[in-house]
Amino acid sequence: MECLEDNQICTWAEEHGLLRGERFDVRLPELPSTHRAAYADGRRSGREGAAAEDLIAGLGSWDECVVWIRLWGVWPSGEDWPQFYAWRGALGERRSLETAPGHRFESGETLLLAALLTVVMENAWDADVLCSVRGRADTVRARISHDEWFELLGRRRNSPTLRAKQAHRRRR
Repeated sequence: MECLEDNQICTWAEEHGLLRGERFDVRLPELPSTHRAAYADGRRSGREGAAAEDLIAGLGSWDECVVWIRLWGVWPSGEDWPQFYAWRGALGERRSLETAPGHRFESGETLLLAALLTVVMENAWDADVLCSVRGRADTVRARISHDEWFELLGRRRNSPTLRAKQAHRRRR
């Protein structure tokens, strides 16, 4: 895992087929929603970890993944900054979220990715999850909202893991 500043996120995005916006922003292409799920209702639910795993399963296979935390501080009383900075610090990152809001993962780092997505969801932050598949980041991504839902965007992902988890939950 590597933390990225806004300019590095933009460079990564350009190198993976996305267009750079003005200043340090990325123009994300319009993609159809393929799945949307709520994981809480006004406070931490304990379902954030399972939701993070569902999100990752729904992305299918990818080569690289960038989690760009875009908004925080909406619900400050529910944010656990010590937990977040302890997680980053354990990985050697000392910069603030404001300075380095991006987190780049290799395909073998799904446990670290799940841990970060869980923290993002628990803290009710907004984040974009940009995945590179065969060098392109314009076909599948996810969005996490501070309103406690996530959405998968892009070509229809036919993930057996996600289907199995959804079927199991329906049986409960």
